[in-house]
Parts: sequence; C-alpha cells; structure tokens
Amino acid sequence: MAPDLDPETKLKLYMLIVNRYKDIISKQEERSVSEIRQRVSPYNDFVRSLRDRLISDFQPYSYERDFLVAAQRAIQYMKEIKTCKFLLTFWMSFEEIEELKVAGVMDKALLLTAILRSLNSSDVRVMITKKERVFVGFEWKGERYLVVPESGSLLTGEDTMKQFSEDPLAYSFSDLAYENNEEE
Repeated sequence: MAPDLDPETKLKLYMLIVNRYKDIISKQEERSVSEIRQRVSPYNDFVRSLRDRLISDFQPYSYERDFLVAAQRAIQYMKEIKTCKFLLTFWMSFEEIEELKVAGVMDKALLLTAILRSLNSSDVRVMITKKERVFVGFEWKGERYLVVPESGSLLTGEDTMKQFSEDPLAYSFSDLAYENNEEE
C-alpha cells in the first residue's frame, strides 16, 4: 500500500476490497458444525495457557472449590475483548482474539466455552436461539448460569430461562455434545 495515503483513504480502499470480495471470503470461512465444535476443545495449547494464567493462585485447582471464581475470572477476561459484528462470515483464532482484543460474538462464546471446559466443566455449552442470539450456559452445584458474551453479563436461576421465553433455544453444543432443538 502506498505509504503516502492518509488513514481515511486507506480505510475506504480496504472497505472497497472487503465489500467486493465478501462473498468469496464468506465462502472460504464457512465451517461445519463438527469444525466449530472442535474449537471448543479444552486441549488447545492457547486455552490451557490462558486457563493457567487465570488460576495461577489456585494451586492446586479444585473444580468443586474454585470453579465459580475461575469462571468469573474468565468472564472478566472476555469483558476486555470488544465485540465486533462482521459484514461477512469470518472466524478468528483464539490467539488473534488475544492479540487484537476484539472478536465476533460467536468467537467470544467459543473461547469462553473452551476456557470453562478447560476448568473441568463438562456441561458448558454455546447456546444459539432461533433469532441467532448467542449465550454460554453451564451448571455448577445445581445452579444454572448463562453468560451473555457481548456484555459479559452473568445470569443465574430464573433469569437464565427468561432469555429463552420469547426466543427459544435453537441448538447448543460443546466439544462433547450437540443438541438441535429445531428438529421435530
């Protein structure tokens, strides 16, 4: 790119390129359900490293004792990442999210779910409603929790079910499970 272009002109040029090729980019960025579920794996090196940073003072870490505090730390970490709505289908790696501190809502949900899985939560899931709202849900000690990735809000108890009263759950998944609520 010509070094003498001002930032506004560069931005307009990049927007022209993206808009022209957004269909091609979106096609290349398509992922199967299986590929998306793999991203939630707690065995990713980046996820393990991030988990270790979040629980460095919990040694040894105990799911029964420390999970909720560790989950709140993971949610706080997610609050530091700005939410971006892309004009096209675009997935970011967890490393790219960490570097840029920005991600789409689904990428944020995938990262949070992977972190919570790495903290030994076997029932955490990405949850998508019929209107395509995205949440992260889990249970701990008999209590339901629901995280809103855009804001980092943590809902509990009856508030978790209220989210689905007018916009029912379409499907949910983790690396361990997939549930489609739209199938008849």
